[in-house]
Amino acid sequence: MEEFVIVKAVKKDLDTICMLFEEAILFQKMNNYIGWESYDRAYLQTDIENGLLYKIINKNEGICIFSICYRDELIWRKMEKGNALYLHRIVLNRRFKDGKVFIKVLNWAVDHARQNQLRYIRMDTWATNEKIIGYYKSYGFAFIENYTTPGSENLPLQHRNLNVALLEMNVDHYKKHTDFADANHTHAEVKMFQQVNIRREFSSINQYWSQRIIGQANGQLIKLAKGKGEINWHKHEDQDELFLIYNGHLTIQLREKNIELFKDEMFIVPKGVEHCPKANEETAFLIMGLNITSNLAGGRPASMENNGIE
Repeated sequence: MEEFVIVKAVKKDLDTICMLFEEAILFQKMNNYIGWESYDRAYLQTDIENGLLYKIINKNEGICIFSICYRDELIWRKMEKGNALYLHRIVLNRRFKDGKVFIKVLNWAVDHARQNQLRYIRMDTWATNEKIIGYYKSYGFAFIENYTTPGSENLPLQHRNLNVALLEMNVDHYKKHTDFADANHTHAEVKMFQQVNIRREFSSINQYWSQRIIGQANGQLIKLAKGKGEINWHKHEDQDELFLIYNGHLTIQLREKNIELFKDEMFIVPKGVEHCPKANEETAFLIMGLNITSNLAGGRPASMENNGIE
């Protein structure tokens, strides 16, 4: 593994790259895994021509391929601020199914992001594949939200009209790993001793009612969010939901009364209780709960196009 080298793919690699996609799709179908149904050869060729498709080689044998980009407005929309490196279409040669390969990609991506003064590594994956989402989260990625991609010709064929989970990692919180065992150990240390700057995390949130995980304690996720306007009435049958106001004024509308929360005030909505948060001005708050609730089940309208942060 020490001899692995990451370099840009070239035109003559295209057939081999397509073969890796075909093998990956076959492997997913044979094992009933959620995954690709097809791949877009023309898009891969464009990635190569633009210097955005990389390969990992060891003694001239291809181990893995992946693509990058520096902007992704189609999927990340108003969250796109030009401060992230995006990892796409990671395909592993099945003969090298060792976890060390992804570590190699991730270490390279973090170094590349830091060299280009980018703050985040971002990925998207199948929203219904909980196993792969958990795998990426074990390396420090946080779940941001689920999103259905548009049918734009600017996306690869297999990525259009697809329900994806958006994942993000702050490169400042990443400690380089050397092998799979070290990755699991190091990640546990990072979670235990990670220092988080609340003000900085709030400043990087660029969509209202979208929750960002900043930590976990005793099975509870600690999340930050900004709100403005009103979302849908909803309830959570599986969890209480704690709101702690960092800045602004949040109204927790209940069926029988309203709870007015200001800076440094807290309220817990019991599980099963219908509620509807509302903010007349931009309000920043901390939430604690068992999972992400900023989705349709958590009250966000299906379309939040007018609820982004300019």
